[in-house]
Amino acid sequence: MRTCFTLVITLLAVAAAIPTVAISAAEQTRKTNASPQFTITPSDIPNAGIPFVDHQSEGRSGHGGQAITECTNGDIIAFYSNVCGETYGGHGTAGWSEYRISSDGGSSWSEPYILQYSKQVWEGDEFYSALVDEVLTAPNGTVVAIAGRYTGEDRQWARTTPVYLRSYDHGRTWTEAQEVDPGADVRKVAREHASLVHQNTLFVLFNPGDRDGSDRHMLPHCLYVSTDNGESFSRRSVLPFDPRRWYGAMTVTPEGHLIVYSYLEQDEHHPHYTISRDNGHTWSEVQTTFLAKRIRNPQLSRQIGGLYFLHGRSGHTGDDPRHLVLYSSTDAINWDEGVFLNKGSTRDLDSYSTNEIVGKYDPDVPERLLIQSSIAYDDRGRRVNLHHWWVQPTPSHECPNR
Repeated sequence: MRTCFTLVITLLAVAAAIPTVAISAAEQTRKTNASPQFTITPSDIPNAGIPFVDHQSEGRSGHGGQAITECTNGDIIAFYSNVCGETYGGHGTAGWSEYRISSDGGSSWSEPYILQYSKQVWEGDEFYSALVDEVLTAPNGTVVAIAGRYTGEDRQWARTTPVYLRSYDHGRTWTEAQEVDPGADVRKVAREHASLVHQNTLFVLFNPGDRDGSDRHMLPHCLYVSTDNGESFSRRSVLPFDPRRWYGAMTVTPEGHLIVYSYLEQDEHHPHYTISRDNGHTWSEVQTTFLAKRIRNPQLSRQIGGLYFLHGRSGHTGDDPRHLVLYSSTDAINWDEGVFLNKGSTRDLDSYSTNEIVGKYDPDVPERLLIQSSIAYDDRGRRVNLHHWWVQPTPSHECPNR
């Protein structure tokens, strides 16, 4: 039995006690250096957002393992990790994946579902843990969750190859886990960083490498695709980023161009990006753009209301680091000055985030962007709760091509 193991019944009871919070009617309008506008809920940013998962009551944490998808029936599935608050100060992988489901557009959420595969890995001996980092809904309605597998307590974040699971009932039950690339090793496919669905293809961005500090540490990003609604995956290309560019974000334009970002720790003002105009088979020369408030662990949205949104931690060093920052752009390349969604005095390793556009499947429902992020609750700034923010274009700027 590992340390910091918490009974499932206790966790469910605590999480169930978290009150569901209706989305506030208060909004704050933001204007980019172009004309489109959007509102942020809750207003008066920076603020604490809408409470979503209370880890503090049990001394738990959950930085990574965040992923959200909207199902074709309108349900929203929001994953997060439930890990020990003591191992690596709460910034580790000592636990399992859970998720909650909303059937009313995010106004209220179910009690937690524990992903049984993830819990079984944690309780077993084959691997240290397995946490979901990406989830997406295939064109036929199949929900696909991709989990990274971690190899040992002695090396934080050290990993092996990823697996995926499928749900045919909007997240209520899941298939057995399968290898994304059977027979591949960690130098070929490892950490999943971004995913999206365009037309009939599922795209998933990975960053090979074991993170053990050797030449296996971090290798160039690679793109895997599924053209059969998540039943199988194949490797499509290797991106032109240099080794040791890590994290990753990805979006697609209305014309079908894929834009992928990576991260360089030595220059958080200038993320690198590359573009594919042929569904990820080939890529442009790598270029850089400028972000006024920096970015670490970038997360990039699809286009909504004529805008793209980029969010993450406002860098690791420099002025105003380690806050949750949000940028907007009309082309996913040139970004505004950015605003802080959350900004506090106790910061270390939080503001890990994810997003999903909600309202895609109902033409009568305005599209909104749901952002989920970890926010520190202790003096060390490492143990976190999970919080939500909503972003919505103003009606006059909603995208006509839904």
